[in-house]
Amino acid sequence: MSAHLLFPLFSSFVFVFGMLFAKSAIVRGVSPWTGTFLANLWLGLFWLIVGLMQQNVLPLAGWWQAALVAVCFVGGQMFTYLAFQHGDVSVATPIFGVKVIIVAVILAVLAKEAISGRVWTGAALAALGVGFIQAGSGTSSGGALSGRRAALTIVLALLAAISLSLFDAGLQTWGRSWGAERFLAAMFVCTGFLSCGLLPWVDRPSRLRELRVFRPILIGTLLMAIQALSMSYSLSRFGDATRINIVYALRGLWAVILAWGLSRVFGGAELRYSTTVMLLRLTGAVLLTISVIVALSDSL
Repeated sequence: MSAHLLFPLFSSFVFVFGMLFAKSAIVRGVSPWTGTFLANLWLGLFWLIVGLMQQNVLPLAGWWQAALVAVCFVGGQMFTYLAFQHGDVSVATPIFGVKVIIVAVILAVLAKEAISGRVWTGAALAALGVGFIQAGSGTSSGGALSGRRAALTIVLALLAAISLSLFDAGLQTWGRSWGAERFLAAMFVCTGFLSCGLLPWVDRPSRLRELRVFRPILIGTLLMAIQALSMSYSLSRFGDATRINIVYALRGLWAVILAWGLSRVFGGAELRYSTTVMLLRLTGAVLLTISVIVALSDSL
């Protein structure tokens, strides 16, 4: 394996641990808007420092594009945290893998090219994988109610994937023309400012202390920011988006395995589910990972 693929591999693990910490805080009463705001705040501050150090500011003509891409990123983050508010880490995270297939479709449409057969095959496998995850949720404790929660989680995760797909497509389209690093700096600064609009719904420090969740929400959002930085760096520094995204898609597998294995530590709902339920979810995650590999195999 090429050394630069260690970055997305690192991000795939860190994403899951970040979400496990954030989920544990959300279950105890933290607003999902708090997680969105804090994660974007860390990213905005980091890229602001990078931009000031480089003294290579994006020209004014490119800021509206950076702002538009930032809107897509913030939307993706909001739907991500809402998905984890309503559902399990082992349900939501594998669904995020379809983002790569959506990006391939969007770029094909923008380029006015036919969508390849491999992308259609990948999409079919992804749909089958989602079906396995939904089937597993429907057989868990809680019956129909659990099935409805899982369906809502899947919808929110798909909305997050669509939003982040638009983010990726915009980044690939405009980031290349302006220069990846200065475009990323401008985009994440815009992300930080846009996230300030969530402040009326963000939990105050006193509320976090009252709920005793200061530590998990800070750790979770910092880990989410770190994994995003790792992915942004690897894509802007090395390119090779196809293999990077395939490795990153492994987070769906890690999510099921780690959420199940560490459910006693993080207090996840996976602790209450039967082995059959979790094996169905794992099967769905495997199919979603394979769907990404198939869809991107033309570019390998």
